Amino acid sequence: MSIAHHKSPSEAPSAAPSQATLNTFISYPGQDKESSYGDWSGPILVTWNDENDQLNPLNWTSGRKWLNVLLIVMQATLSPIASTILAIGASKIAEDFELKSAKAPSLPTALYVLGIGSGPLVLAPFSELYGRRLIYLASFACFTVLNVGCALSPNIVVLSVLRFMSGIAGSVGPSLSAGSVGDMFSVEQRGKAQALASFGPVFGPVLGGVMGGFIVYHTNGWRWLLWTVAIAAGTVTFLGIFFLRETYAPYLLERKANMLRKMDPNGDYRTEHGPSDMSMSRIMVHSLGRPVRLLFTSPILAFMAVYQSLIYGILYLHLITILLLFGPRPLYGLYTYQFQSGTTGLAYLGAGSGAFVGMVLTAKFMNRSFASALARQIKKTGDTTPTPEMRIPFLQMGMLVVPFGLVIFAWTAGRVHWIAPMIGAFFFGIGMLMGFVCIQSYLVDCFGQYSASALAAVIVARCPITFLFCFFGFEMYKDLGYDWGSMLLAFLCISMIPIPFILKKYGPMLRARTLEKMY
Repeated sequence: MSIAHHKSPSEAPSAAPSQATLNTFISYPGQDKESSYGDWSGPILVTWNDENDQLNPLNWTSGRKWLNVLLIVMQATLSPIASTILAIGASKIAEDFELKSAKAPSLPTALYVLGIGSGPLVLAPFSELYGRRLIYLASFACFTVLNVGCALSPNIVVLSVLRFMSGIAGSVGPSLSAGSVGDMFSVEQRGKAQALASFGPVFGPVLGGVMGGFIVYHTNGWRWLLWTVAIAAGTVTFLGIFFLRETYAPYLLERKANMLRKMDPNGDYRTEHGPSDMSMSRIMVHSLGRPVRLLFTSPILAFMAVYQSLIYGILYLHLITILLLFGPRPLYGLYTYQFQSGTTGLAYLGAGSGAFVGMVLTAKFMNRSFASALARQIKKTGDTTPTPEMRIPFLQMGMLVVPFGLVIFAWTAGRVHWIAPMIGAFFFGIGMLMGFVCIQSYLVDCFGQYSASALAAVIVARCPITFLFCFFGFEMYKDLGYDWGSMLLAFLCISMIPIPFILKKYGPMLRARTLEKMY
């Protein structure tokens, strides 16, 4: 059954609808338009008018889709910028608050990362109940206010607590962006948009480091780092109020069904999404528990979470410890290239430029790789149905590039000219971005309408690991040095390389089992 929707909710009449009015909304199987809707007593399924319905985000114009993507990417980039922008000002925080502990100045950054990992547990399921737009706007408005509070913090305790809370609010961009892209683009077309959406969580921390170095140098303090974030977040929130549109199809269809229920209280209008026979409290409990449930019941999700946690943790470890290798003075007896006058932040461009090149390569070739895998399947079996496993070849390439970059960094840092370790970080950035985008796309393909919960599960897993990398990274390099500390990370990445081959073979079976449990 289908419901033909031609009016907005605000245009719904308050009185009971006439036969002619309701017939513009409803069509019944086996009946023509002249039949009385009162003769039909069964449930009425609310769907799109047809495959070209312009209310369906998949059918939006290209301009509308990319405007939405741009607004989403701005949130997904600004939040990671905030994660590292304060790291470059750690020494200023220590001076301002008279801190003696070497770890205390890193707490605001580490707790922010932990907050990013905690937020999706609630925000992602809520986005599947109340739509993406409301969660984006409400969360980023809170993010703006909390960053104002951080800028005014009187001590390290207040700063750390507010940074944790702002991490929770700011997690909405990184956790929902890939799912929002999946809402608007078909499987075959979403490669470019996913590359752009994934660029923010990867390049944002790099950009934060670069910006932070110059802001600290020219303002001689750390508070303007947070004022900058607050001003930018407020601007993005303001733009979102006017231009950000709802993309989540199940929510849009449920809103359409609610309008029809008001017009025809006697009709049993339902959508194909969601357990309509459950109470709201049960739906909430079921939805809020979904990310954790998926993380511990889906082998596919578990692997993707572990690998993304590893490469993301390495990225943050690299960004946090830039001060060791490129800072103005030696720390822990380790060699430093002694960059001066705010230029320390430029060292972030090694991994950052790699991430940029990785984004370009992914945007250009991931869709082609997917199409090539589909063509091989059609030639071999005649089956024209695309599968998420067609993302894996591109993921495998990225997984090979990551340890290559780490090995270069390991054996050049502190030994030769500073450009050599930055080249190693450059290759790491390329492979990391390729892997990051493929994982995001693969999970969106696998979990469909529950992709936000799946991506939230990955973030929930990766952020505590990133927190540990941030908090103990200095000690690792202090004990192992740049060479064997980085080689340890390379060995961990190499150990993960065989897993995609396993998923390529057994992925369909594992996905089927996961979906059975999820529903």
